[in-house]
Amino acid sequence: MAKKKTKRHGATGKGAGAPEPSGAESDVEKGEQESAAEDTGDEGEGSSEGAASAEEAPAKASAAEADTDAPAGGEKAAAKSPAPPPSRGAAWGAPLLRLETSWTKLETRLITWVLVAQLVVMVLWVLLSGLASPVQSGNASGHVMRAVIGMIALATLGWVATRKQSLNVRRGAAGLGMLIGILIAGAWRTVGVDYFDNLRSWLQEGSVLTLMGGLRGVATRLTLWLALLGGSLATGAGKHINIDVIFRFVPARFRLPIAVVNYLAAALMCFGAVWGFFDHLAIESFGAKADDTVSAKVSISLDHMGDHFFLTRKQMGLDVRAFPHVIKGDRYDQWMSAKAWNEWVKDAGFEDRYPKELLDSVLVPEDAPPHAPLVVAPDGETTRGILVHDLSLVFPFGMLAIALRFLLRALLALSRQIEIDPDAAHKEEIGQHTTTAAEPKKGGA
Repeated sequence: MAKKKTKRHGATGKGAGAPEPSGAESDVEKGEQESAAEDTGDEGEGSSEGAASAEEAPAKASAAEADTDAPAGGEKAAAKSPAPPPSRGAAWGAPLLRLETSWTKLETRLITWVLVAQLVVMVLWVLLSGLASPVQSGNASGHVMRAVIGMIALATLGWVATRKQSLNVRRGAAGLGMLIGILIAGAWRTVGVDYFDNLRSWLQEGSVLTLMGGLRGVATRLTLWLALLGGSLATGAGKHINIDVIFRFVPARFRLPIAVVNYLAAALMCFGAVWGFFDHLAIESFGAKADDTVSAKVSISLDHMGDHFFLTRKQMGLDVRAFPHVIKGDRYDQWMSAKAWNEWVKDAGFEDRYPKELLDSVLVPEDAPPHAPLVVAPDGETTRGILVHDLSLVFPFGMLAIALRFLLRALLALSRQIEIDPDAAHKEEIGQHTTTAAEPKKGGA
């Protein structure tokens, strides 16, 4: 471009009738003209390129925005409807992989609800024990519990009351409320002791929770559920306890059969545990004999479970009647007269399940003292903790779920739907640790 423009300038100069330079001056002028032409050409190119860049900038910005928006929309869509795991192996294993995914989702929800229920039960037990603690007992649980309640209530009140003020003012109001709650705890130390003692006694001694061993017994059974659900989830994810020292040194072509044999052996052991737990419960909890046949033990266990669930339904009916009295502050074991107890027994449907002579043993003289609203088994079985036997069946059921999980993993391994590498289940954790360890190095660089 520089050369072309130089020729134009030369042509223009001749057309204007300029005198022809000669000698050294001519050479100097030619050099100056060429330099000026090159500078002019460079400026022209720069201005044209700048204009083109200015025109292309909005287009590039729009394209960048479109590229940025597209993944965001895709991520939102993926978050709304998670895609199922890709099928990598044989086609016959794809339904099994979907079954495993659905099973994991179900157990994840179950373990969440069980954990929430356990927290509620434990908090309720601690709260009632503290509020019902007598003053002369010598322990400070009643004072501490009232201080905690006062702190939470007054701090929340101060935070809400100053919602239109600055953040520092709201923090100060909440802090002051906490301080006042601690200071006044002793002033209402005796408030509600009898009321909450009656409420706790009803839950522990005269409600459906009594059949489960009270609040503490319910927390124990929920802990067992958490452990077994967690074991099943770990098995489904391949994170179960696995001694894989030999497996790592085995040639790759032998790893699949060894993994399948490992899964099948674990499933067999879990199936054995299923029967072992059930056999023990059938003998110790449901009254079966050790030399009874399998069908006899199952029949006896089911019969006793039917009685227990019948009594549980009747106890729930009693709880509905007792609840208003307990909430009003009436003693839980004083509101039901002997006559009211006898009428309830006759109308509760016991005669449909128990012989009349056994039913007569449950009735009491009408001039007897008030009867506690706790169901009584006509056959003489103690009803306190009666559901503990049934809830203990969580052991065989939990081991059965884990056994089926191992069988499912064996089939998924055979169909190449899952990896059998010992580290495959921990790739995410390994990746997170690697990324965390690498971040300081990147920052330092």
